[in-house]
Amino acid sequence: MTVNPFVRTRSMCGGHEEDHLTEFIGAALDACPEFRRAYVEVLVQPFALRKGWANPEITAVQTQVNFAGLSGDNRPDLVLELADAEGAAHRVVVEHKIFARESRRAEKRPSASDDAHTEEDVVGQLSRYLQLEGVDGVAYIRLWPQAIDPSVRGHENYIAPAVGNHFLWWHLYAPLAATATCSPVVEWVREGFELDGWTPPRREIPPLHVAGDRLLEKANRREFGKLMEIAKARADDAGWKANFDQDCAELYLRDHPDSWAKRVLFSAIGRPKKAQKARQIGFRVWVTPRPGEEHAAIERLTPVLQSTSLPKGLQLFALPNQEGTIELSTGLAALLDGANDVEAVRARFADAVGAFLRCL
Repeated sequence: MTVNPFVRTRSMCGGHEEDHLTEFIGAALDACPEFRRAYVEVLVQPFALRKGWANPEITAVQTQVNFAGLSGDNRPDLVLELADAEGAAHRVVVEHKIFARESRRAEKRPSASDDAHTEEDVVGQLSRYLQLEGVDGVAYIRLWPQAIDPSVRGHENYIAPAVGNHFLWWHLYAPLAATATCSPVVEWVREGFELDGWTPPRREIPPLHVAGDRLLEKANRREFGKLMEIAKARADDAGWKANFDQDCAELYLRDHPDSWAKRVLFSAIGRPKKAQKARQIGFRVWVTPRPGEEHAAIERLTPVLQSTSLPKGLQLFALPNQEGTIELSTGLAALLDGANDVEAVRARFADAVGAFLRCL
């Protein structure tokens, strides 16, 4: 049996899994020219075209570089030195997260009303990295989608994928798989991605209830979560605190400052309405109004029923003894009718969630 150091050493890095991952990604880039080119094509090339960098190539890779110039510690996970076809040099930094969120800290600035005093701004890592001298681009890779500050998303040097606010780890699976024979290091990382399920979303939804096999059930539900990534990003952008449950089969929305709804649940676990107890596959939405808003909840949600992203003939139900919660449920087959590829499925879920967001 071939030993995989990437997989074998992870358990030794408790609390430092992101640093462990960073070092292996850096080693894979250093070891394999084919992976470097494939990595640039996915992560940098569209941004480079916009910037006018012709055919950039990675010339050097560094990890955990501490930049001077701003207060405190500014240590991006990965620093890529690139050269374009005309010989111009460019520097891109990449921040890696698995489960942790972007770290934030308070920074002092002069008070607008009194120069003798200071006020504090809470500044995230990405905002700080975008201010670093000599950095031409900043990318962010996470396991699951996260809300990104509008000032970061709109910055000319922020590198984002074509869909979503930041890159996800599965975006790198295709470059790893395509170049795995180039170097054992690339193969080790590819195998680790597969073991962790960091692979691209699939069109077909696997069984979300697997009797007697909790590990398979959890893996299947995480596959479903990939199909809801764009939906979560839309909820983030709409001002909700959006989070998946631990298995990623349910998306929770909370704490919108301007909504009449207290919380919203989008679930694929599929408990049907009313008193039926059978656990069925389906798409279920629960909207719980704020106290005092219960009487108008169904009326406010009624436009959802006309959405072209939802099947016709659905109904809204007020659930008894549930804080005025309104439910809508439908089968997944009906919801996804006509969505023939994975991106169409992801768009359908996002549009269905968006129909609710417009009414909240």
